[in-house]
Amino acid sequence: MTRKTIKEIIDTYLKNDAPDQVRDSFETWMLDSEDYQEKHEALEEIWDSLPEMTARGLPSAESVLDHATRKEKKSNTHRRGLVWVTSAAAVLFAVVSAIQFVTGVSPETCLASSEGAKGYFVLPDGSQVWLNKGSRLYYSGDLGGRTRNVRLEGEGYFDVRKDAAHPFVVHAHDIDITVLGTEFTVSAYSGDKVTAYLQEGSIMAAGPGLEKGIVLEPDQSLAFDRASLRYMLRQVKSANHTAWIGERLVFSSASLADICETLCHWYNVSISCEDDAFAAGTRLSLTVRQEPLHEILSAIGHLSKVTYTADEDGNITITPIN
Repeated sequence: MTRKTIKEIIDTYLKNDAPDQVRDSFETWMLDSEDYQEKHEALEEIWDSLPEMTARGLPSAESVLDHATRKEKKSNTHRRGLVWVTSAAAVLFAVVSAIQFVTGVSPETCLASSEGAKGYFVLPDGSQVWLNKGSRLYYSGDLGGRTRNVRLEGEGYFDVRKDAAHPFVVHAHDIDITVLGTEFTVSAYSGDKVTAYLQEGSIMAAGPGLEKGIVLEPDQSLAFDRASLRYMLRQVKSANHTAWIGERLVFSSASLADICETLCHWYNVSISCEDDAFAAGTRLSLTVRQEPLHEILSAIGHLSKVTYTADEDGNITITPIN
């Protein structure tokens, strides 16, 4: 199929109302690898012509994003400071967002990672963000205001470009985290807990009952329980909570407790050990790449004489074998 034909199909879809069945068929076609390069080029051409376009009956951006991120496997950055992801349907979402901006419907941009892969993005202000699996980051405009505001759903690692005159604020459910230039992780998946882990620099967290805020130092974390409205500040090894942004995990005589903490982020699951003293005193060496979690847990079982179980929600419990 030629790029011209593909562009005509996309144009028709964007400019007209479409029944749910047609919308689903279109998104499936966009995700298909056939003619991928032609689809990608057609989307770029549509993006370049946005100022001349008038849109009506736009598809639901959220529905396109949800469908795309379930199947998205990789992400990268593209020209003009706009983040594009390699899945054609996710690129389409960027186009739809831009059309909404042109038509005055909504200027908000959403960056997303799939349920099965992490994503790396460069924001308009030059800050870098890694999104863990199944995460989204929202922002408006080009982050050129007095305050650079972003909203996080899921888990993100931020390397913020320093600009003291324009504070960078991450809104994560009920918690606002303000930074001037630093590296940190925020975990705010749907649920009752929001946690920030500071690796470098300083951040200030504020929320319900914490209007003055708490300033974190490197290797500290702040957890907020949304159900009880309680906060917990503690010392941590920040590397355990930021290593997931890399391509592999290398443990050299690491405690089982540290390994479990790191794997929680790597696989986006809850992993705990029934015996804290055993977990702290057991040291292992292993390398993790992209193996399924059950293979890693089986390897840990052989190395340290433990067994593991998973509940219906996928939460893992490790138990020493007596």
